[in-house]
Amino acid sequence: MNTSLIVRSCAFLGLAVAVYFLCRQNPGAQINMESGVNMKLPAQVGSFAGKETGISESERIMLPTDTEFAKMLYTGPAGEQINCQAVLSGGEKRSIHRPETCLPAQGWTKKTGQVIPVKLDDGREIEVMKLVISRPVEVQPGVRRELTSLFLYWFVGKDVTTPHHWYRILHTDWDRVVHGVSHRWAYIIVSAPVLDGFVPGAKNQEQTLESLKQFIGEIAPKIIVSKK
Repeated sequence: MNTSLIVRSCAFLGLAVAVYFLCRQNPGAQINMESGVNMKLPAQVGSFAGKETGISESERIMLPTDTEFAKMLYTGPAGEQINCQAVLSGGEKRSIHRPETCLPAQGWTKKTGQVIPVKLDDGREIEVMKLVISRPVEVQPGVRRELTSLFLYWFVGKDVTTPHHWYRILHTDWDRVVHGVSHRWAYIIVSAPVLDGFVPGAKNQEQTLESLKQFIGEIAPKIIVSKK
């Protein structure tokens, strides 16, 4: 292994351990109710019209009662659909987690995951986590095929965005130690199925990704109110 990589890894681990123990000494950080997101999703994003959807019963049961949700199903002129949702934490950290932890319970299997850049319409650029997920679906009695979906997400705090769960945790603990404040975090999800081979003329995986990136480019400036 590269020596510099080892040094950087040890330095990061040391910082994380130090922050952890400092946080234990300062458990009473004040919760800042200000967040970095606008929880009102727009009714129209480009050529896509949105319709509100409700939260699932499992979300209602598993997450704290002060967790806030915003969910919309957007439909384009050709009938293609994009799901968008924002989940905002309340006073408890367990409101926010890596979405990968929920996907298996919904029948999805993660195939790949990588961070990609997305250019926003206001000139900014953010990084998002792109997951390629799949699950079997019954297309006709006794016949099952694998459906692939693209699942893009990122976390939003006050004046910061990140695709990494570990960075969100470290940033949260740093704010608790240095500033005595526990900020509210949100995560934003934008997803769509890859219907090539299921629906005549539907987009393939690459085309679906480009559609999602364009959608994020248009909606993100409307919902991210932090500076970065």
